[in-house]
Amino acid sequence: MNDINRTLHIFYRHVHVKANERSRDPRKSRPEWFTHEKCFRNLLQTIAADPLGHRVVLTVMYDGSLEDLQTDFMASYIANDELGIRLQFIKGGSDRNSFLITMALAKSLQIPDTDVLYFLENDYVHQHGWVSKLLELYRSDQPFDIVSLYDHKDKYFSPLYTDLTARLYVTHTHHWRTAPSSCASFIMSKAGLDRDYDILTAGETDYHFFTKLVNGRGRVLLTPIPGLSTHSMEGYLSPAVDWAALTA
Repeated sequence: MNDINRTLHIFYRHVHVKANERSRDPRKSRPEWFTHEKCFRNLLQTIAADPLGHRVVLTVMYDGSLEDLQTDFMASYIANDELGIRLQFIKGGSDRNSFLITMALAKSLQIPDTDVLYFLENDYVHQHGWVSKLLELYRSDQPFDIVSLYDHKDKYFSPLYTDLTARLYVTHTHHWRTAPSSCASFIMSKAGLDRDYDILTAGETDYHFFTKLVNGRGRVLLTPIPGLSTHSMEGYLSPAVDWAALTA
């Protein structure tokens, strides 16, 4: 892919922790070190420390009201003008609706087709250098359509993936592998979103829409080895990385 100065647009889907406790997050087993604020703080820190962090535009998709925000840890970060965080209130009421609203907003943006969109849930932790490594991948000649920064641990032990095969790629600083599916935190170009918007917004789970994209349309999904992020689920953290240290 040609070497152009892409902007990385992050759409960070967040809801007040009370909603997670009540309905969206009741059964998730979290690591001892986990809090939603630690995940967000880690994101800000890794962007700020990255040589290409200036290419990032961060928008918080806040599923709630202004009143909710006042008692949310997110309020202090939004109020800090130096961080340059954009805020978009939405009325989703569920993870599914929040996702669909975010997709629609991203599609409506008048931005270059080559710009990169990162749809990110609020329970991920990132490694330092992830921005540069991601944009390095986009500058490479490797063939791909979608990226997840999460190296799914279940791909290494689940009986569902006993016969899983993958193609390996390498950029200047990192290894990447093909994967059959990922979670609802993923990255694609604006052109890719426009092309596959119908499948992404059909209301199906992430596993099912990735299956249709990868198996049905032949889209190539890449994930890094080791992971450049992790979903904060006990027993499913991206392997070979000290994630606790990144949230300390």
